Amino acid sequence: MAVHARTPLSSIFLILALYFLQGMNLGITGSIPLFLIAHGATWKDRGIFNFAFYPFSLKLIWAPLIDALYVKRFGRRKSWLIPIQFSAAVILLFLSFYVESFVENLRVILLAVIFFAIVVLTATQDICVDGLAISLFTATNPQWASTSQTVGQTMGRFMGSSFLLTFESANFTNRFIREPLSITPKESGLFSLQQFVRFAALAFLIVTTCLIFFFREKENLPTADGEKTESLSLTEAYLSIFKLFKKKCIQQLTLVSLLAPMGAVAVNYMTSLALVNQGVPRENLALVSIPVTLVTIVAPLAIRHTESPLRWFAGSYIAYIMTGIPVAAYVYYTPNMISTSYYYPILILLLALNEFCNALRFSAQIGFFAAISEPRIGGTYMTLLVTLHNAGFAIHSTIVLYVANWLPKNYDFVIATGACTIIGIIWLGFSFRTLKWLQEIPTHEWYLLPIQHLDDAVKSNEQGPNDHRASLMADE
Repeated sequence: MAVHARTPLSSIFLILALYFLQGMNLGITGSIPLFLIAHGATWKDRGIFNFAFYPFSLKLIWAPLIDALYVKRFGRRKSWLIPIQFSAAVILLFLSFYVESFVENLRVILLAVIFFAIVVLTATQDICVDGLAISLFTATNPQWASTSQTVGQTMGRFMGSSFLLTFESANFTNRFIREPLSITPKESGLFSLQQFVRFAALAFLIVTTCLIFFFREKENLPTADGEKTESLSLTEAYLSIFKLFKKKCIQQLTLVSLLAPMGAVAVNYMTSLALVNQGVPRENLALVSIPVTLVTIVAPLAIRHTESPLRWFAGSYIAYIMTGIPVAAYVYYTPNMISTSYYYPILILLLALNEFCNALRFSAQIGFFAAISEPRIGGTYMTLLVTLHNAGFAIHSTIVLYVANWLPKNYDFVIATGACTIIGIIWLGFSFRTLKWLQEIPTHEWYLLPIQHLDDAVKSNEQGPNDHRASLMADE
């Protein structure tokens, strides 16, 4: 994981822009339940809509197609990015004319189906961008793949959630914008939900058009030591998944990715909805998210050069689930304190600390994934690892949300958070040695390059210690 050269700023900004689009889609999708709750939706409805996020747990099914099939002249990643992002723009444009009606009438299943399609495209775009990031950053600093993803997605989610919820609110717009400017109050915000969805469609069109004319892909893929490799066939790409699972290190990493979310899902998925249920106005919640978001953008920059991401993951994981306890307690007492002058400043501090730890956890884990992913199958490899991460959160979040529907209404969030925290502490206690062992495995042992590359790897090791982690080993 050593840094060999300076990472071009153009590459960083490109990946940031693509992850921003992805985050904005996910932000809009995540905001819909808050609009639904305002019209009387239940935890069960939230659980149903949660299925819209499942494509991120299923994308491994089609990830090898993205790696293996493409138009060489057009570009390995552009061959997929262009049609995917144009398709997303079309669906968003269509949805913009009906989304408010669907929300007001609680058409939860229909909304879940539409956003499922949107998230399918977003997940596919994620495969492409992950692979592109690995190709661009492997030879310089793999941690930039994680940093760009965390920062880009966070900014996009901010636009699709906090920005949307704040300026869509008539109360906020009248009080803080129209009244100071002596503008007549209105029953609507600065813009409506349908107008914002239309804006998202336009953003996809603009970025995709720029991608067509201003970005040219390199044909060959560099490994960590700068060696050029050729891509795999479709059959080889699919077989690579099974070969990866034969590796003991992948098997252990799979268990980590699937079980770790047990401790984090309650505070991760229920905090915002619990605050709304406790009387926090939707627009106020969006305002609270602004400083919290700024903190989460800074967090991954702190570890952008780390060579021990899993050690950061372990530390930030325990900090994240532990800081969820005071958050849950504060949410519980919200009705008694919401009218005081200190309520929102303390809430911001608690949420900012919690989300800072979460951003470190996510960035460290994704950074480790990027560092060990083989560039030839970068999309598939990264997708496999991130899918396992997402599957863990999707499965456990669905379970927790359904169970919360049966818990005492006034104590559901506190009980769920407390139970998850205890489970998370126990899991980390049993898994710490495994995390340490995974971190110490040389990068080449995670690769699947064919046997003929072994000689080159040995020669590289003889030339200097810096090339050891980039040496290539065949899969047994």
